[in-house]
Amino acid sequence: MSHYSEVQVEFRDKAALVAALGRLGFGPDKLEVHQEAKALYGYQGDKREQQGQIIIRRQHVGMAANDIGFQQYSDGLYRAHISDFDRKENGYNDSWLGKLKQSYGVEKAKAEAKKKGYRVTEEKQGDGRIRLVCRR
Repeated sequence: MSHYSEVQVEFRDKAALVAALGRLGFGPDKLEVHQEAKALYGYQGDKREQQGQIIIRRQHVGMAANDIGFQQYSDGLYRAHISDFDRKENGYNDSWLGKLKQSYGVEKAKAEAKKKGYRVTEEKQGDGRIRLVCRR
């Protein structure tokens, strides 16, 4: 049985987090979004104590994987629950979390710009950065 690590990430906006996960390949068909936190399950189908309002079920994570969950706590921040196995063997490590943070930042910035009446276009830079162009 793999141990889960809790990773604090600076995510507060559920819609932006869901959109960011979509950018990384976890669209609506691979993602569960709940109002109340639901249980995560291990690779053998065993119910774990960790929970999440946003869940990627193990069949979408990788071989012999566990569920990945994002749980929002009373401080408003989401914490990611990722098993040590999936961090090491399935690539959901600090590098993946970095890509998720970048995607979240892009989605959050786009949403805020649109609220202020801007049209937003996205340009990928050669070094992996993303440039947002906002026009009225």
